Amino acid sequence: MKQQHKKKSILFLVLLLAAMVLGLGIFVITSRLMDDSPTLTDVHIDSEAALTLNLMKQVSKKNGITEWELEAATATLMKKQDRAVLTDVNVVFHTADNSEVFLTSDQGILDTRSHDMSFVGNVVVRHQTYVLKTDKLHYKKKPHIIHSDAPVWLADEISVIEADTMEIKLHENTVTLQGHVKGKFSEKIALP
Repeated sequence: MKQQHKKKSILFLVLLLAAMVLGLGIFVITSRLMDDSPTLTDVHIDSEAALTLNLMKQVSKKNGITEWELEAATATLMKKQDRAVLTDVNVVFHTADNSEVFLTSDQGILDTRSHDMSFVGNVVVRHQTYVLKTDKLHYKKKPHIIHSDAPVWLADEISVIEADTMEIKLHENTVTLQGHVKGKFSEKIALP
């Protein structure tokens, strides 16, 4: 009986040792298969950039309330300047009445300290039925305003307005147009 128990113990230890060797072999093989270290080719090092990111997303909140959400195809953080240079920019600004203002542009610059932004190239702003187009646009975070010193074109379904400059106060939901303001209005427009 003791000898049979001894044989069972030895068989158990041999099977345990075989399982451990088999497990170690599987671990070594899978770690080698998964250790395909990527090789970097055609790497361009920019002496001005500290970091370049593909697909950047950032959200700005004030007192727990989201003021804007930014997405860009690329973002290059500049070494000696507190800014990020952005491409293919999409921003959603949130207004006081919980509506959203959508902005797209070819390029942008985000000040990484103040969170002020500038946009250039095919700048389009959409809010409800309104569409605004301009070549340059700026956003100031502290007062939460969008403004342009370049000519703007603002339209909805029944009217078109052009002006030399524009300011949108997002907290007040107001738009101010100045300088050579001209427009075309439909007979269906209801003025206050």
